[in-house]
Amino acid sequence: MCGIAGIVKQNILEDKFYEKTLKTMTDSILHRGPDDEGHEFFRNCFLGFRRLAIVDLSVEGHQPMYSNTKNECIVFNGEIYGYRDLKENLLEYPFQSNTDTEVILALFQKHGINLPNYLNGMFALAVWDEEHQKLFCARDRFGEKPFYYAIGKNGEFIFSSEIKAILSTGLVDPQLNDEAIHHFLRHMYVDSQQCIYKNIKVLPPAHQLIYEKGEITISQYWHLSNEELKISETEALTEFKNLVERSVEKQLIADVKVGAFLSGGLDSGTLVALSSKKIKDLTTLGFQYEGDWDEMPDARNIAEKYKTNHKEIALQQSEIASTLVEVLTKMDEPIADTAILATYTICKEAAKNMTVVITGNAGDELFGGYGWYQKENEILEKGSSNPSFLSIYKICSTISEKLGFKKSQQYFLDKIFRAKFPDIISYQKGKVHGNFSIQETASLLKNNLNYQHHYPFVLDKNNLNTCLKMDLTNIIPGDYLVKDDRIAMMHSIELRTPFLDVNLVEFCVSLPAEYKVNSTETKIILRNAFGELLTSNILNKKKQGFGAPISDWLKISEMEMLTEKILKTPSSKIFKKLDFKEVQKQLNYNYKHWSLLVLGIWMDKH
Repeated sequence: MCGIAGIVKQNILEDKFYEKTLKTMTDSILHRGPDDEGHEFFRNCFLGFRRLAIVDLSVEGHQPMYSNTKNECIVFNGEIYGYRDLKENLLEYPFQSNTDTEVILALFQKHGINLPNYLNGMFALAVWDEEHQKLFCARDRFGEKPFYYAIGKNGEFIFSSEIKAILSTGLVDPQLNDEAIHHFLRHMYVDSQQCIYKNIKVLPPAHQLIYEKGEITISQYWHLSNEELKISETEALTEFKNLVERSVEKQLIADVKVGAFLSGGLDSGTLVALSSKKIKDLTTLGFQYEGDWDEMPDARNIAEKYKTNHKEIALQQSEIASTLVEVLTKMDEPIADTAILATYTICKEAAKNMTVVITGNAGDELFGGYGWYQKENEILEKGSSNPSFLSIYKICSTISEKLGFKKSQQYFLDKIFRAKFPDIISYQKGKVHGNFSIQETASLLKNNLNYQHHYPFVLDKNNLNTCLKMDLTNIIPGDYLVKDDRIAMMHSIELRTPFLDVNLVEFCVSLPAEYKVNSTETKIILRNAFGELLTSNILNKKKQGFGAPISDWLKISEMEMLTEKILKTPSSKIFKKLDFKEVQKQLNYNYKHWSLLVLGIWMDKH
C-alpha cells in the first residue's frame, strides 16, 4: 500500500516553495510507504509518492512512474487484482516492469478516461497528462483507498491519500464541517461523501475527477445494478463458490508474507479455510475480549483444523484509555466504531512479521449477515401496523407484561415495531446504525441541520436487497474501510478484502434476497457454499464481530478520568460545537457516551 500527493498550479515550477511543500506532504504520510519515496516536477504539476512494496519489490516499482512516451505520469495507491491477465491483452505496449502501476498507464493510453472500468481492485490514482495539461484521478468502487482534495489559498489544486498531508501545506485552513459532525453524532462516523473539514473534499467511491484549466469535473463511472438475477439456487451456489475462490486466489498474490485475521465468525473462518489451501503455515491473528465477548475458542478450532500459526492479542484494561487517545491522535477524522482499539492492537501485532493481511470485511452486507435484515424481512412479510394505534399497542403491551402474558406482549411489541417503522427504508434509516436521534443531535449542536446520506440508486421499499446495498455504499466506505485503511497504514501494513472483488459484488447484489437471508437464517448462500469447511459452533453461533463491551470500558478508572477531563469540563474544545448541558444528559455509559468521548478526544487533539 502507498500514499500519494500532488499539487497543480500554473507555473508551479517557478516557485521553490512548492517543491518544499510537496516534500512536507509526502513526509506527513511516511507511514503509508516507508520503503521508497518519489517526486516528479512539471511546469504546472508536482506529484509525490510514498511506497510500501507488496508486489515487485525491485526499483521497477518506483513512483511517480512515467509511461513509455513520457507524456503520462502516475501516482497510484492500491492493488489491481488480475493485472497480469490484463497485461496479456496489452501486447502493443512496451512494458519495462512487472508492476500493476505500469499496466494502469498502458490502459490509460488505450482507454483514456474510461480507465477505471478496466480495473478490479482497490485504488486511488492520479495521472498527469503533460500534452493536454490535465490531471485525471479515480477512486475504487467501494472506497477501500482514500482520496482527498482541496483548493489552496492561491488557487492550487491539492490532493492526497490523507487529510494531514493537505493540512501540512499550510495552504488550507481547517474549518470544521457542521454537516459532518451532525452525521457523526447520528451514526458514529463521518459520512463517506463528506470530510470533517468543509474546505477539504473527498472523492466518493466509484467516482473519477478531472482537473483541467482550473475546473473540476466529477462523474460516477460505476453503479450498482438494480436488476435481479433469474437464477436457480443450485446455479447461484456454483457461481458463488467459483467467484469467492477466484477472488481469494487473486488477493493472496504478493511478494511479501501474507496472513489473515480470524475472529471466529463465518466470514473470516471461510477465508482462512480457503487461504490455507494456497499458503502453507498461514499465520492467523485474533483479538481476545473478556467474558462473553470472547470469540477466540471458535477461532482456535478453525486454526487447529487448518494447522495455522495462530496468535491472539488482547488489551489490558489499564491500556484502553491510552490506546484510545493514541488512535484518535493519529486519525484525521473522528470515528466511534467500537472496533478501533481491537483493529489498532491487532494491526500493531501483525506488522511485526507480515505486510499483507486478509480480512472478512463486507461479508455481512453482501450475504445478509445482520439481524436487522431479518427484522426488515419480517416487515416485508407481515406488512406495517397502523401508526394511529401506536399508543394502544403500547398500553396493551404493558398490560400483557404485568399479567405475565408473554405471547400477548410479544404480539403487541411486534405491532409497535411495525407501526414505528412501516417499511424497510424507514427502519434502515431510523434504526440501523442509529446513535443520537435527530432531535437529540439538534439539541447537542444547537442548530436544525438534518444532513442525509445520498444513495445513488432507487430505494425500493419492497426489496430487501435495497437495505444490503444501503449498508454496502454507506457504512462500509464511511466507517469500516476508513478504520481499516487508516489504522493498517499507521503500522505500514496492507489489509485486503476478498469479498469486495467487483465480480463477486455485482453477483451478490443482483442475487435474490431469499438466497441470503430469511426469518430463521442469515448468510444462507455462504453457509451452503462453504459450511463444510467450518465447525458446527461457527455455523450455529450468533453474529458478534469486532464489537466491544463499551459499558464496562467506560467505567474503567482511566476512562472515567478522560470523561471528566473531556466531557465534564466546560472549557474543553468539544464545547465550541456542542452544548455543555445537553452533553451532560447523555453520559450514561452507553454508545452515546462513547461517541461523545471519541469526538471530544479527537477535537482536543486536532
